[in-house]
Amino acid sequence: FAPAKGNKYAASGFPSVSNAVADGDSTEIEIEVAIATYFVRGALSTLKEFHNFFS
Repeated sequence: FAPAKGNKYAASGFPSVSNAVADGDSTEIEIEVAIATYFVRGALSTLKEFHNFFS
């Protein structure tokens, strides 16, 4: 969580995506969503194999 450009007081789960949407830049939105998707999928693959994590 981090602050977005437009609101320094509230935390945002995906501030880079929120900022891209607020700016209205479709290319930047696609890039930021792709980056977030990459990391979420990486976390998901780790969690799917959690039983093998400590083996």
